[in-house]
Parts: sequence; structure tokens; C-alpha cells
Amino acid sequence: MTLRDEFPLLARELRQLAAAWRALEVSVIEDRPSGESPAVSDRLAEVVIDGSAELQPALIAVRGRPDGEALHATALALRQTQRRLDDEFRCHHATAELMRAVRGRGPQWLGWAHSIRSGVDGCVDSLRSTEDTMLRCWREAAELAVRFGIEGNCEGRR
Repeated sequence: MTLRDEFPLLARELRQLAAAWRALEVSVIEDRPSGESPAVSDRLAEVVIDGSAELQPALIAVRGRPDGEALHATALALRQTQRRLDDEFRCHHATAELMRAVRGRGPQWLGWAHSIRSGVDGCVDSLRSTEDTMLRCWREAAELAVRFGIEGNCEGRR
């Protein structure tokens, strides 16, 4: 495939990641049980809101041409999303903190925590697929750079 073929796939995958992140945001914020909330619920709300904002530049970039800026904006958003998922949801500390916070608060809070875990899993699956497509785009961009020379250097042309 060519970069022109792969780039629309990247845009589609990125939109699917944004939809998965939005589903996580709904779980964290809108599905939160009423009443007194543990502090972790406020922290996670900030995390998902910030994560949505970090995806926006990439979503805008993939609407345009397949160029280095669009690929860079997308790679940056994917890295930030990966770090957010790992640091704020998936690591042992974050998982234990969430489970401690809902323990003894009743089945609604336990269900909320499980819906968050499910949302995180959906984001991870979507992120992996998007990263795979991103790597194919970088491979195609690198092949073009070698074929047509990098920065005016014609070593790629033989």
C-alpha cells in the first residue's frame, strides 16, 4: 500500500480511538453514581477530559494531507494516550487505588469501576490497532523519503 492508501485508514482508526476514549469519558463522568464521590473519581474525570483534548490536534491533522506534520501530531497523540492509559488506569497503583476507593460503597460503585476497566480495555484495543496503522504510514513515508531523497539529498536515487 502507499501512504495515500494508508493515511485514510489511519484517520478512521484514530476516529475509532477517539470514540473509545469518549465511551471511557462517559463511564468515568456521566455514569458515576450519585452521592458522595471518592477523590479518585474527580482525578479520573480530569484525566479523561485532558485525554480528549490531547486527541483533538491529531483528529484535525488527519483531515488534511498525509504529510509529516499530520503524522507527527498523530504519533504525539498516540504516545500521550498510551501514557495516560498506562499511568492513570492500567498500572498496579492506579488499579488498586480505584478498587480501594469503591470498596464498601455498594454495587453501584463496583459496577462503575468495572465499566471503567471495560472502557480502558476498549481504548487499549483501539490504540493498538491505530499504532499498527501509524507504523505502516511511517514505513511508507520513509520509503518515499529514501526513494526521492531526504532534504534534497539524492542518495536515495540510484
